Amino acid sequence: MTELQFFERMQEAMAAQAEDVWEMVHHSRALGYRLRLGEVTATEHSFFRLREFWTKRVYIVTNEPDELATGADWEWLIGHGNNWIQIRVQAKILNRNGRFAELGHPHSTGQQLDRLVNPDPADVLCRWLPLYVFYSAEPSAGIAVPRNAGCSAQLASRVRETYGKPPAGRATLKGSTHLRGSIPWASVFDGLVSQLRSGRSLAEIVAALANRPLPAQIDHIDEFWDLNIADGTCNRELPSYVRQIVRRDDDDFDLAPLARLEVNTAARGRDRVRSVAPITDLERLEAMLVRRFGDDDSSALLPSRSVVLEPSDHDRDQASLPSFVSVIDIDRVGSSSD
Repeated sequence: MTELQFFERMQEAMAAQAEDVWEMVHHSRALGYRLRLGEVTATEHSFFRLREFWTKRVYIVTNEPDELATGADWEWLIGHGNNWIQIRVQAKILNRNGRFAELGHPHSTGQQLDRLVNPDPADVLCRWLPLYVFYSAEPSAGIAVPRNAGCSAQLASRVRETYGKPPAGRATLKGSTHLRGSIPWASVFDGLVSQLRSGRSLAEIVAALANRPLPAQIDHIDEFWDLNIADGTCNRELPSYVRQIVRRDDDDFDLAPLARLEVNTAARGRDRVRSVAPITDLERLEAMLVRRFGDDDSSALLPSRSVVLEPSDHDRDQASLPSFVSVIDIDRVGSSSD
C-alpha cells in the first residue's frame, strides 16, 4: 500500500468510527438508555478500530496522576529517525445536558486545559499541535451534527479562547457553542493527504515540518501541515520519552505492536528533589500499580522500556505527557499488523 492509500484508508476508518461514536452518544444520551458510555469507552474503541494504521501503540505510565497532569489522552507521532511531528489530543464527550463537562479538570498543578495548550517545552516536539476531539450526536448537542462528525476536532487554543478565564470550579462548554467551529476528526489529515496527492512523500513532508514550530495562534487545523506557516526554526532534541519510544533496537519493545513506557518524573521542592519511591519498596510499588492499572490490567505484562526525567529537563514540577501514544513510523507504513 502506498503512503497516500495508507492515509486515505485511515481517514475512511476514522469517518466510520465517528459514525459509530455518533450512534453511541445518541443511544446513551438522547434515547435514555442506561448505558455508561463515556470518554474512555469511545476512546478505547477508537484505538481498536484504528489499530492497523498505527505501527506501534504505547501506554505511558508515570508516577503522577496521568491525565490530570498531562491534559492529553493520546497523541500521534509521525516520522522516522530524528524527524518527527506530533498531534496531541484530549477527548471530551457530550453529556445529557448538551455540554462537554470538566474542560478545566483542575488539580494541584492547574487546569487540564492550560496544560494541554501550554505544556512543558521539554515534553513536546518542535512541530506539535494540541487538539480537542469531541464525541457528540443529535439532539443533545443543540446543533446539527453529521454522523461523520460524531468525532469532531477543534484547535485547543480555540477552545481555550471560547472557554475564557478558568473559574475556580470545573469548566463546561455548550455543545452548540463549540461544534460550529469543529471539523470531522478525519479531516485533521486533509492537509497531509493533499500534499501526498501532489506527489510529495511522507518523509519529505515531515522533514520539512519537523524543525519548524507553529505560531502560538493559528486559525485552522490544516495550517499544521502548511510548509509555509512556521514560527522560525527549532533545533532542540526529541523529548526523552519520544526517544525511548522510537529507538530502533530490534528488541521486544521495538518489534511489538503494543508496548508500555515507564516514565519516572521527579518533582522539585524548594530545597530538594522529590523522586519516585525505589523499586525495592514493594508495598508502595504494589499500591502504585493497583492505582494505575486496577487489579487486572494486562498492560503490565507488555514489552516495556523506562525513562527518568530529571528536574533540570523541565520548567515545571510535572511532566506534560500523553496517556497513550500512536506511532506512525514512515519506514513501517503499510507493514504494520495487530
